[in-house]
Amino acid sequence: MNDRMTRDGKAIFYVLGILMLLAFAGILIDPVQDKRQFAAFLFVRQDALFILILMLLVRFGLGTAPAMPRWADKLGRFWWSIPVFLLLICWIGHRLAFDGYALTRDEQMALFDGFIYRYARLGWPLPVFWQDNALALNQQFILPIAGHRAWLSDYLPVHALARTLVGMVVDPGLTNPLLTAIGAIALWRIARRLWPHDGGAQVATLLLYAGSSQIVVMGMSSYAMPGYLALNLVWLALFLRGGASGHGFAVCVGLIATGWHQPIFHPLFVLPFFAMLAWQRRWRLLCLYGLIYAGIGLAWLAWPHFAANAAGGAAMQGGQIGYGARITMLLSGFDGISLWLMSLNLLRFVAWQHLLLVPLVVTGVRFAWRDPLALSLLAGLILPVAAATLLLAYQGHGWGYRYLHGIIGNACLLGGYGWSALRRRVGTPALWTAANIATFLGVVPVHIALAASIVRPYATVSRAIDRTNSDMVVIDDLAAAFGGDLVSNRPDLGNRPVRLMASQLDDHAMMALCRMHSVAFIGEEQLAPIQRVIPAEETSTDRFRRLEKLCASVRRAARQPLA
Repeated sequence: MNDRMTRDGKAIFYVLGILMLLAFAGILIDPVQDKRQFAAFLFVRQDALFILILMLLVRFGLGTAPAMPRWADKLGRFWWSIPVFLLLICWIGHRLAFDGYALTRDEQMALFDGFIYRYARLGWPLPVFWQDNALALNQQFILPIAGHRAWLSDYLPVHALARTLVGMVVDPGLTNPLLTAIGAIALWRIARRLWPHDGGAQVATLLLYAGSSQIVVMGMSSYAMPGYLALNLVWLALFLRGGASGHGFAVCVGLIATGWHQPIFHPLFVLPFFAMLAWQRRWRLLCLYGLIYAGIGLAWLAWPHFAANAAGGAAMQGGQIGYGARITMLLSGFDGISLWLMSLNLLRFVAWQHLLLVPLVVTGVRFAWRDPLALSLLAGLILPVAAATLLLAYQGHGWGYRYLHGIIGNACLLGGYGWSALRRRVGTPALWTAANIATFLGVVPVHIALAASIVRPYATVSRAIDRTNSDMVVIDDLAAAFGGDLVSNRPDLGNRPVRLMASQLDDHAMMALCRMHSVAFIGEEQLAPIQRVIPAEETSTDRFRRLEKLCASVRRAARQPLA
């Protein structure tokens, strides 16, 4: 058995080594483009060292198999402490490490949409002046309504609705911590069903989940991805429970999960389990799921058109709001660079997991490859990788690899299969204890600190902008990495100051604003905290300086007395 663990470790070592070579080769030869620079930046600054540590562990540290120590047996009796721990650490981290700040446009859109939904609307009308200057307000992830007559989100609504409902009762920042804890509870229920007489496998599965830095740090964020992880695991628990109630509630969860944020993530998760039903010749149940999910898919695919019509507009001439057109556009962007980016993504995903997740997953796949459920879990890991490679390999910001976040539960369960297969071997508890100490006291805290080091400078600059005593603030969005993400406004533009992107503001609009409002300018000096953390290649700020001078001239002219 130990020889097999050693062989598995060598195989993992060589695979990671090949991915590392591809990653560094791509960094050296890739043409300079900002998006690819950031992916490389994250890999070098946050991931490479952890991958090297993991490579050393699997190559030289798996001479004996891990065994369950006594403390882990006791933990099994208090399993509920892990969901409680995750709830608290994610909420505290959201407030302290992330300063309660929504870093990216993806996260901000949940808050933006929630504001609209609180007023029982699907979109929000824009005043006539801003219809002509909507791009300066930041139109990323906004559907192209004709003439920019209204704000309308590019995302499906359930995630924003969930945050809004939580915010009506408690701090909306508790949404992702709650979802992370719910995912842990569902995972425990699944593990109890799969290994009712193997407490070690149950505990190992839950510790692999809690020891994932990606799960912990994403639980501190406002991203939609923790919702996919929780809903997928709840769906699987209900699916395995079976019966009319189990399958009935599973399709209800499927309706919610498919409309959570984007329509592709949850269907990719459930598809292998539908294939398992076909393998088991459970045709009636398969047909039932197929018909219901077809209806769910069609309903959510129609959502953008329904919301656009309800908001009082239609697609911009030449613009596309349907998912078919978006997928076609994304497929057209596939090239060889996507393969290199995916190597970085996979390394990042592995680096942000429990140190023993990958070895246990490999062992689980090898020993359980004839188990239909284990094969379905494995397919659920592979399908999103293939889809992301073809459609959108670049993830931008992300703590770990967020496009695989919803299927981390699959990996933890496969790790449980690996532990279960090893339960009768002669192993050493010291390896499991040391790996958990290193993960929970070393890897996870360091990853939290690394994430906070990127989020907090943006939060600091954003707070400074909020304190600006002006009606409007023009931000030099090209002077710092992801400077456009600082331009986030309420749908009703009731925030003060209103934030504007200098790169999208024309001279006539600038002159009109300076005549009617007080306007401040946020340039390189104010954005310096971001530049120090993410040193980006300098981009021309001539446009920003021109607008600043133009506004100054308008003010001088207004102060001059009439002849």
